[in-house]
Amino acid sequence: MRKICVPIIAGLVAFSAFGVGENVPTSKSYIDSVLVDKQDTIERTSGNNQALTNTGTAGEYGTKGIYDSTGSYATQQDALVDAATMNAAVQNAINAEFVCISWVDDDPTKDCLLMEIRGATERRSPNLFDASRITNTSRITNNGDGSFTVTTPTNDSAAGTGKTLSEVVPELEIGKTYIFSLKSSPCRAQMLLYYYSDSEPSADILWDKRTKTITQADLDARLYFSQGVNKTCKIYDIQIEEGTIATPYQPYGNIYLPSEQ
Repeated sequence: MRKICVPIIAGLVAFSAFGVGENVPTSKSYIDSVLVDKQDTIERTSGNNQALTNTGTAGEYGTKGIYDSTGSYATQQDALVDAATMNAAVQNAINAEFVCISWVDDDPTKDCLLMEIRGATERRSPNLFDASRITNTSRITNNGDGSFTVTTPTNDSAAGTGKTLSEVVPELEIGKTYIFSLKSSPCRAQMLLYYYSDSEPSADILWDKRTKTITQADLDARLYFSQGVNKTCKIYDIQIEEGTIATPYQPYGNIYLPSEQ
């Protein structure tokens, strides 16, 4: 009986391996049919390390060299940069332009809280109005952000800065034309130039987008804010720039950019 069972079991195993169907992984015909879908063998590249590129044509591939820092730059200008080299280059660029000046708990080994630009290139703002030159008075409060809060009494519509135009804007030049800009809320405000001479004092209104060719009398005139009687108003985005076309507001001073930008 044992001799009879062995051939039967062997037959069942063989039948399960080759007789179940032609589309299973154990079928030789299945293996032969899918060989055509295999990717062609990629030949080993020679020379420097290279990356594979897509040519857009089925069955074809291309290669591109990876930059070798020990080689000549002239012969590798179109080479790819590996991630490690790129990361190092970015970090070197950051280190060359920025330096940390404040850390968590004042500990240089911890995260940086504040960085400053070194090797900076100076670019001048077109705005010549230096708000910091106007200090607080009984009617004017310098808010420290380039704006002013102005309060006028019931019997006066203006508030004097105590400064001449040349003291607030020393960069102004006689004979050149400038445009004046400002915003205010909730009332409509403007700047005034008061001229004091032997004759009757006079005033000139510097409203928003007013252009004016500067004279010596203008430089010597006292600068006022005017907004109507018994009002409290915020005056901001004050800008005086050379020319006849107003540009978007920029704070007074220098704009710093990283070197060679």
